[in-house]
Amino acid sequence: MDWKLFVTTALAAAIGAAAGAFALASSGGGIEHQADAKMLEIGVAILREPARVDDDPMRSWAVKVVEKKSGVSFTDQQRAALLKRAAAGR
Repeated sequence: MDWKLFVTTALAAAIGAAAGAFALASSGGGIEHQADAKMLEIGVAILREPARVDDDPMRSWAVKVVEKKSGVSFTDQQRAALLKRAAAGR
């Protein structure tokens, strides 16, 4: 086998392996990102529903999830409004 062909083949294989490893590393958060997106979706769905008497723990959890997964913190006033129980639910 010609040594130039061998070196070229080995170099191409190394570059391909490095590119594959980089692609896996950069998209490796895909599964985690999908899980984060689903948790955010669940939290928002809980907060969209009218508050009930017995759902304080779930609404508190949903506020924490939305803040953590979205990376945006609510003000105290916004958090209080999201946690507030609906007058009709009491």
